[in-house]
Amino acid sequence: MGSSSSKGTSPVESIDYKAKPTMNDLSHNNSNGGVEISKNVLDFNLGEKPCPLKCVVQDQFTIVNMNKAKLKFHLEPLQPKEFQLSFSPSSGSIDKGKSKTVKVKLIVNQKLNTNHKVVLKIEGGASHFLTVKIRCETGVFGVDPLSLECVDDDGYRVPQILVLMKRSLIDGGGLQQEGIFRLAGEQTEIKRLKESMNKNEFTSSTDINTIASLIKIWYRELPTPILNSIPTEKIFYSTDVDECVQAVNMLPEPQKGLLHWLMNLLLQVSEYSDVNKMTAQNLAIVVAPNLYDVSSSNPMEGLVMSQKCVQFLHNVLNHKVSVSRRESRSIALEV
Repeated sequence: MGSSSSKGTSPVESIDYKAKPTMNDLSHNNSNGGVEISKNVLDFNLGEKPCPLKCVVQDQFTIVNMNKAKLKFHLEPLQPKEFQLSFSPSSGSIDKGKSKTVKVKLIVNQKLNTNHKVVLKIEGGASHFLTVKIRCETGVFGVDPLSLECVDDDGYRVPQILVLMKRSLIDGGGLQQEGIFRLAGEQTEIKRLKESMNKNEFTSSTDINTIASLIKIWYRELPTPILNSIPTEKIFYSTDVDECVQAVNMLPEPQKGLLHWLMNLLLQVSEYSDVNKMTAQNLAIVVAPNLYDVSSSNPMEGLVMSQKCVQFLHNVLNHKVSVSRRESRSIALEV
């Protein structure tokens, strides 16, 4: 779930927005091994339609060798029990200036929503990431938020399922839980609750980390992750808090409301950081990966953008913290 089971909560190092490499460097460096890939996301031409169970669906992509010599490639897909994924060919060689089409077959054995990463390795050490997009479950996860029943909460109109999970989190003592949003919930409990929620049967859990994990999963499985709706340049080059907040405020609805709602919840968590050990920076580290999906197959670009998203979210959350403190001081003065 993007969480660690360890107890440490040491923050990442501060990230310099202006540090090299720049976006231009990332786009044109040779870390791609001299290879171009026709598509980075494999959705088997389903779009937002659910993937059928126990049926073969197919997709394909093309690898182009831009090098001056023949290259060898190899695909290394993991094979989780939930689905079967095969590539034809899964390895081989491509002459200089030539291309090879790889056919992909997928059989999903049980309902799930996931963006599964596959590594394409090029001889010489370069790697590319391909995203296999699988959407089977219908309900409240992995769907257009506008299709869900929404309610008003914290001044924002958001899907009711988020409000129910937040109340469960708070009522269960989640704000005081050490490592909340960092520690993963029980996998079997996460699966059970998610299936219930997708049937509009909300039940809580005695494992509060499960509720926190499900909130992250809800955001991660959105058809378009929220930070992907912000221009990449805004995330990469925003140098201060105000620029980040302005970029968030330029988001369309419902993305803007969904992000502000989540930031308000994280603000509440950070107010108990002396107990739960989750500062604004630690929260940004564990939550940001659920709000952005790296579309590039370039691993270097993906790594840098992931770091930039953490810093971007940290800036937005810091703004929330500052505003909250000013309001608290103002109320104290009035009293």
